[in-house]
Amino acid sequence: MMPAGDTTGRGASPYAAGGPPDARPRRHKPTSRTPKESVLLAWFFLGWLGVHRMVLGSYAVGGIYAGMTMLTCGLGGFIGFVDGFLLLLGTPRDQHGLPVVWSWRRGKLFVDPLEEGAYEPPEAIARIVGHVGLLFLLPYLVVSGGFTLFETSQVKDTAGKLGVFSVIVLAPLLLIQLVGTVKKARAQIALLRKAGALTRRTRLDAIARAAAILTPRGLLVLLTGLAFLMLSLAYQWADLGVIAVLALSAFYLVTSVSAFISAFIVRRFSSNLLERGAAVHRGFAPGVARAGEIVRDTLDVKGVPVPPGFFLTLAGTLPPRLATEVRHVIPPKSREERLSLSVLLKRTPRGTYDVPPLRIAFTDLLGMTSATVASLATARLRVLPAVRPAEIVAPPPTSTEEPDILSRPHRFPTEDLFRFREYVAGDDTRRIHWEMSLRAGRMIVKTPDSKESSAKRVVVALDTWVPPDWLDHTAVIDDALDSLVEAWLAIAQRLVEQGEKVTLLLVARANDGTLRPELVAANGNHAHGLDAGARAEWQAHYRIEDVLDYGIRHAHDDRRASEEVAFDNAIVVTMRLAPPSLPRVARETTWIYYDADDALGPLPRGVMETWIDFDDTGRKVTAGQLLQRAMLLPHPVGAEENGMFARMKALERRLEDRAHRLALRWRAVAVGRHALNVLLSLPDAVYRLEIVDGRHRLVGLKGSTRIARSVDVHQGQRRSA
Repeated sequence: MMPAGDTTGRGASPYAAGGPPDARPRRHKPTSRTPKESVLLAWFFLGWLGVHRMVLGSYAVGGIYAGMTMLTCGLGGFIGFVDGFLLLLGTPRDQHGLPVVWSWRRGKLFVDPLEEGAYEPPEAIARIVGHVGLLFLLPYLVVSGGFTLFETSQVKDTAGKLGVFSVIVLAPLLLIQLVGTVKKARAQIALLRKAGALTRRTRLDAIARAAAILTPRGLLVLLTGLAFLMLSLAYQWADLGVIAVLALSAFYLVTSVSAFISAFIVRRFSSNLLERGAAVHRGFAPGVARAGEIVRDTLDVKGVPVPPGFFLTLAGTLPPRLATEVRHVIPPKSREERLSLSVLLKRTPRGTYDVPPLRIAFTDLLGMTSATVASLATARLRVLPAVRPAEIVAPPPTSTEEPDILSRPHRFPTEDLFRFREYVAGDDTRRIHWEMSLRAGRMIVKTPDSKESSAKRVVVALDTWVPPDWLDHTAVIDDALDSLVEAWLAIAQRLVEQGEKVTLLLVARANDGTLRPELVAANGNHAHGLDAGARAEWQAHYRIEDVLDYGIRHAHDDRRASEEVAFDNAIVVTMRLAPPSLPRVARETTWIYYDADDALGPLPRGVMETWIDFDDTGRKVTAGQLLQRAMLLPHPVGAEENGMFARMKALERRLEDRAHRLALRWRAVAVGRHALNVLLSLPDAVYRLEIVDGRHRLVGLKGSTRIARSVDVHQGQRRSA
C-alpha cells in the first residue's frame, strides 16, 4: 500500500497508516422520483431514439441521439443503445442532479465518503469482465468475424498456426494480468479494511480498478490495429496486414511490460515502503484557514521509485466547492530525496472538506497503459468563516412597537435619563440630589429611567434546515449558507461587545460524523464559534423549532424548572424555506431573514453564453468568440477533454446544472416569500439581511409589537447631576 502521512493539524490525511481512522459520516443522499425501472424500459424499447435520456430530463441529448438515428437511416441508433447500456450499469442522474435508483432503494441511499467515487456493483463487474476479456478475447472475435464475412481462404489455411502463436503470446500476458489484479486488489482491500470502509461496493470497485490497465488512448490503438487487420482481410492487402500485426505486437508488448510492473515491481515496492522510509504524504497548507485565504493541496513524495519508461501520475478531483483538480506527473527516476508538489486551490469557501483519495498509477511514456497503485491518499481541510462587522438599520419606529435587542440603545450609567422622588428609608444615600433637596426642603433622590439589570441571556440560532429533496442540491445554496454563518457570528460578536450573555445554537456535524444540535458559549473562546461555523451544513433532520427546543432543555438544566423560558431574547438567522411555527423560547424573538432571491445571486446565463464561456473565464458572445469556439479546440492539443464525447458530456453537465439552478431558484423564491409574509404577521421583530460590497447590513422591516410600557406622568426630561 501507499501510506498517506500523519494526522497533524496541517490538514493531513485522516486515514493514516498505523492509527485509527477518524469518523467518516455515512451521509444520507436523496434520490430521484424517477425509478430506474423507467429508464430501463425506455432504453430497452426506444434506446436507439435516446428516449432513456429524455426520461432523465436530458431532452437535448436525447434529441441528438434521435437525430443521429434518423440521419443515418437507423445505424446511428447503435450509439444511443450503447449509451443507455453504459448508463444503466452505473447510477444515472436526473435533470436535478439526483441519483436514479431502483424503486426499492428510493430514499434509502447512504454513502461513505470513500464510497463516493466508487463504481456501482453491476458497473464494477462489467468493467472487470470488460478489462480482462476485451484485452485478450477481442482479437479472436475480430479475426473470426473476418473469416466469416470475407473470402480469406489463403489465411484460413494458416489459422491454426496463427491461433497457437497468439495463445503463446497472449496466455502469459493474461496470467500476469490476472495475478496483478489479485495482488493490487488485495492491497487496496487491506487499506479499505484498515480504514473501516470495506463493503461489497468498495471491494468490487477495488478489483475493477486493479483490473483496468488500458487508457482511452491504448484502447484506441487496439481498435485501430484491429480495424486495419479487418481491412487487410477484406481487401486482401498483405502490406496492410503486416502493418496491423506490427502495431498490435507493439501494443501487446507495452501492455505486457506494464502488467508485469504492476503485478510484481509495484507490489514489492509497496510491501517494504515503510521499511525503506518512503512515503506519500498528502495535506493542506494551512490545514485550517479563513475563507478566501490562499491554500495549497500539497504532496510530499519521498523514496518512490519510478521505473524507466514510465511516469508516476497522481490525479484526483477535490470537492466541487473548491473547484480544483489535482494532477501531478513524476518522471522516471528513483527518488531518495523528498519531492514536494502542490496545487493552489481556486476557491476556499467556508466549510469542512474530506477530499476523496488520489488515484496513483504508473503510466507508460506512450500513455497506452496505466497500472494503479493501492492508496488512500486523502486529506481534510477546514475553512473557518470570515467574520465582518454587521451594520444595523433599525426598523421604522411606531407607537405600538418597541426596540428589539438589536436596535435597543445600549446605555452606560452616566448616559441614562433619571426620575426624581422623595427619599424613603433604605434608599442609597449616594443617589440624593442635594441641590433639589435644598430647594424642596426634603430629601430627593434620583433613580434611572431604565431599570438596571444584569446582562440579558440571548441565544443566536442558525437555521440550516432544507426540505429533504434539496439535500443533493446544496451546491446551489451553499454560498447562501456562508453568508448566514457570517451574519450569525457577527451578531453574536456585537452582542458580546455590549456585555450580553450570548449562546450560539446550530446543527453541526460532530467528531463522530453525526449531525446534531450544539450549544456554544460565545462569551468564551471565539475560536469555538468559528469552528462550529465551519462545521455547519444544510440538513433535513432538525427544523429550527426542534433546535430551539433543544436549547431550552439544555438551558433549563442549570436553571429553575419553574421558569417560563430559557432565554430573555432569541435571534434566528434564516433563509426560511418553510413557514415557521415557533414555540415560546424567549420573551422576545428577532428574525434575520435572507431573501432567497438575493441569496441565489443573478439568474444563470443563457444557453449560448454557457457554450461560449465553457471554462468560466468571462467570455462574451461575440462574432469572434463564436468563430473561435466553433473552429478551435477548447483545451490544449492532446488533452482528452477535446474528444467529441467528452465535450458533449461537459456541455450536458453545464446545461443540466443551468436547468437545475433555474428550477431550484423559482421554488426557493416562491417558498421564501411566503415564509417572509408569515414572519411579518408575527409579533416578532424582523430584519432583512443584505450583502453590499461584501459587508452585512441588517435592515429592520418591523419591530416587536408588544404592549407598550406604562409611562409615569411625572416623568420628564430632567437635568442629571
